[in-house]
Amino acid sequence: MFKYLTLLAVVYFFYWLIKQKMRNRKLESQGIVVEQKGMRPITLMSIVMVVMYGGYMIYFLLFQNQSG
Repeated sequence: MFKYLTLLAVVYFFYWLIKQKMRNRKLESQGIVVEQKGMRPITLMSIVMVVMYGGYMIYFLLFQNQSG
């Protein structure tokens, strides 16, 4: 099930990224300058993935020790 959640997160990330790019291009064509502030989207996604897999690893290790 974890692989499906990861796939869903990746698909949603790319959907959001494409939507943002289209929005920024539309604003730039209207003459509005869009500056990027904060973290880059790929940095945010990598942090989320590391936290997800780290949490899964801790969960797996805790429950493996209880049953074995």
